[in-house]
Amino acid sequence: MWTTAVGADAQSQPPPLVDGDIDFSFVPSSLLEKCKPFIVRYHELNGFSLLPEILWHPETRKFIEADLALGREFKTATSSRRAKKANEGFVLIAAVILSTEILAVGLAGWARRYPAASKKAQALLAQYAPCSRARLTERYLFPQINWNRATLSTLAPAQPTKRD
Repeated sequence: MWTTAVGADAQSQPPPLVDGDIDFSFVPSSLLEKCKPFIVRYHELNGFSLLPEILWHPETRKFIEADLALGREFKTATSSRRAKKANEGFVLIAAVILSTEILAVGLAGWARRYPAASKKAQALLAQYAPCSRARLTERYLFPQINWNRATLSTLAPAQPTKRD
């Protein structure tokens, strides 16, 4: 599945778009995993029924339509009869887009830690959402950060190791 490509090569320069597909391999898997709880927590409070509508907003829909794997995941989630499976698919899509926004904006030090990934994320936002702001970041992160500033530290990247 396409999720194996996410975070596969976060340090090196990512390849360009191929056949209209977005290559999300520049997204660090650790960022993706840190984003999921924010999305889940928001929808546990406000209802998961809002999630498809949030993702189908014209600005985020461009990302979904531009990538075949995201489009397939969205279609699978919307047609799933099991709510848990559908929600997992929607959360994954939202986490990929939220991670891209965080890298583009440089929130919590991610742009400093992954400068090549940040440049790729900025290019994607400029291409697919040139007049927009970071919609998912505003929805999922800012309310929780305003309630508790320590929340921002949970989003920060881990300290680099020799392997990084």
